[in-house]
Amino acid sequence: MASEQRQNRLPREVITCLKNARYLHLATSDGLWPHVSLMNYTYLPSSPYALPPIPGSSNTADNSGPLIILTTQLSTKKTQNLASNPRVSLLVHDWVSHRPSTSLDPTSSITNPTMQAEQAANPSSPRAEQSSLAALLTNLNTAELSSISATLNGYATIVPHGSEEEEYYKTKHLENNPQTENRCYLVGSELRVVVVRVGWVRVSDYRGGVKDYECVSPGTVETGGRFGIESGHFGAGLSNGTS
Repeated sequence: MASEQRQNRLPREVITCLKNARYLHLATSDGLWPHVSLMNYTYLPSSPYALPPIPGSSNTADNSGPLIILTTQLSTKKTQNLASNPRVSLLVHDWVSHRPSTSLDPTSSITNPTMQAEQAANPSSPRAEQSSLAALLTNLNTAELSSISATLNGYATIVPHGSEEEEYYKTKHLENNPQTENRCYLVGSELRVVVVRVGWVRVSDYRGGVKDYECVSPGTVETGGRFGIESGHFGAGLSNGTS
């Protein structure tokens, strides 16, 4: 049985990841096929506005617990999915997400066949040392950045258009994404603000370890298709070795 500890916010490493990453992947579903979108987002530890109660819970609306702000256009598939099914999953990570490019590296033995022969004949050559140093720095950088990925499950709410809440969340989202090149994702008459109330998190680290964190309420904690997230507390389990 996994042990539990209580805390009133997301795990520290997940908060750090959410603050540092620029994008996340949003998974929605119409009940048949998952639909995944790459999204700008904003993390807030709490909201000054009451969020709708969780479907199936006895609690009334409140503003407890962490949340994620997203924006979407009315005509998109994800908006249609959210209108019929509020259950979502979010994936955020700080892995190095691109393959090292060798296409423009003149010292690469892949793109420069003579380099391999030179390195074999003279391992202490300046170009060989330069290549080794670059590889070392790349590996150090990768080890520093690549630590966790986190899957956050929750319930999404499309904030009423034209409301005070929508303006608040939109302002926070714009402040958090000032560098976004394509502003159509953040402004426009067809834009709608979505708030995801986080309920359950699975964290995977670079060593292969997996930990589950879920909001717990008095009594039985539900997992799988449903989970109780009314209390805003997170219970941390031991690594279960599955992802």
